[in-house]
Amino acid sequence: MRRTPAPGASRRRLGALRAICLFCTIVLVTPTLVLAQQARPSRVAIDSAAAVDHSVDGSGNHTTGIIVDAIVSVGLGRGFEVVAWPIAQRVANTGSESADIWIATLRYERAGPIGVRIDGGLLGSPVGLANLTVRRPHLNPTISQPASLFSPLPPVEPRGPRGNLLGAIYPFGGQVTVSGARWDARAAVIDTSPLRRRGIFVDPKPPRFTNVVVGGGVTPFIGFRIGASVTHGGWMGAGESPTNTVGRDATVYTVESELSFAHTKLAGEWVRDSIDTSTESRVASGWFVQGQQTLAPRWFVAGRAERIASPLVTPISVEVQRLKTFEEVLGYRLTSEITVRAGHRARQGFGRPGFDHQFALALVWWKRWI
Repeated sequence: MRRTPAPGASRRRLGALRAICLFCTIVLVTPTLVLAQQARPSRVAIDSAAAVDHSVDGSGNHTTGIIVDAIVSVGLGRGFEVVAWPIAQRVANTGSESADIWIATLRYERAGPIGVRIDGGLLGSPVGLANLTVRRPHLNPTISQPASLFSPLPPVEPRGPRGNLLGAIYPFGGQVTVSGARWDARAAVIDTSPLRRRGIFVDPKPPRFTNVVVGGGVTPFIGFRIGASVTHGGWMGAGESPTNTVGRDATVYTVESELSFAHTKLAGEWVRDSIDTSTESRVASGWFVQGQQTLAPRWFVAGRAERIASPLVTPISVEVQRLKTFEEVLGYRLTSEITVRAGHRARQGFGRPGFDHQFALALVWWKRWI
């Protein structure tokens, strides 16, 4: 049975959506005024992105996805800056709508042979390649986003919360990143489990859980990087299921890699979740691989394959279910700011006997204002 949102929650979500859209609109208009008045370099940097996609499946059902966002940074001097990232979106595959602020952080950065960056506040996700490379539409080579970000796993605790393999989290916390010419390392303390997104304007919110993140990577040569991370902390609170009386922890392991050469870009990520429950530890795992190939100055093709395996736990049985997706996209750059994409996506959801097919068309716009 579909759950009907409470009237108060709907009003709050609508108010947040209007506020974020208004903010993004102001961001789109303000740079033109600023550029018309200033002749010297600005401490302010603004870029905006928007995309709309329309899909139809084999049964003739139509869905539309929309996303609009802006990243604003203001330099304060002496290596300090403030960064904000508001966003409003409707995810076509799930129909979920949200308006939120994903990043609002104070950052200190020092360049040198060993660079140092310190972030505090509402952070960009310190976990996962998907959160870094495809969360903005102009950076995503395909039309849809990886299923691990928004598709709930089957319940691993009867009547308990459902998490994601590695959700689109933007937590409160602090992070320190250091890097050299061929390596990078980071450590963070956050208030959110990677399995459960906790938004600013999104209700209902899961409890806060302290999680510790340690990660790093190496770059053997320009264009190739391989990295890994480990995150450990709470994911389910006492009383969140009828059978759970204490807080439960989860450990998330990730390995990611990126390779770019000539006109080719490849990326992939593997994730393993070790999830404590009231009976025993359960394991969910998955991976995705994506690529983009430029065919001509304006034409490109892209694709992504993804697979997730996770147990469905009931009071009487445990069954491993799988999710699989395959996506192929043809893109054309109308201008340096506007791209048109057409694609096909095959998706077999958890517990589904076969694949569902969708055909989609998307228009993507991005512009750096200052």
